[in-house]
Formats: sequence, structure tokens, C-alpha cells
Amino acid sequence: MSWRWCWKKVTRLLANHNHRAYTPTLTGLGERSHLLREDIDLSTHILDITQEFEYEDLDNVILVGHSYGGIVISGVAERIPDRIKRLVYLDGYIPEDGKTAFDLIPGLEENT
Repeated sequence: MSWRWCWKKVTRLLANHNHRAYTPTLTGLGERSHLLREDIDLSTHILDITQEFEYEDLDNVILVGHSYGGIVISGVAERIPDRIKRLVYLDGYIPEDGKTAFDLIPGLEENT
């Protein structure tokens, strides 16, 4: 999950070292909150990121996931492993087999 404002300084620093950084916002969040519907779920968010790879023609990517984004990047890595160099979990949730986001993120179920 990405909130563009919190990544501005990092993306600027990376650009200063000739790296490109993308900060897509997941469907239904941030500036895309107007797209929130009941059927928006983890699969939608994984698709958001895999589509970013397609449209930007990205390969050899270091993919960073913060918080719930850790679960998202894990799903992306399962779908397109050949396009990812490394996964970075920045204070992110790392999924476990047989567990859902509700199992990993305390209080999530009460907020849905």
C-alpha cells in the first residue's frame, strides 16, 4: 500500500542516485478512495501492482511493502516472480500459509 506523500523524500533520494521509484496507491485507498467497493480485496490490490509492472514494463524490481502492503507484495511475487529481484518488508506483514490478513493484523476484522 502506498501513500504518495510519505514516499516523496525516499523517491527523491533514489532518483538522485539514478534509480526509478514508483508509488502506486491501491484501489480504494488514498486518492483512489472513491473507487472503494465491497468487492475490493487482496486480489484487487495484487492486480493493481502487477498491472503497474505491465504498464511500466518493469523487471528486476526491488518491491517494498509497508504494513498491509507486505501481504500484497507477497502475492505479487507469487504471480510474477521472474520480474522481482528482491522483496523488502518495511514494517510489513509477512503472510503465513493458512493464515489470512485478519489473523495477522490485530483489530482488522473489527474495522471492516
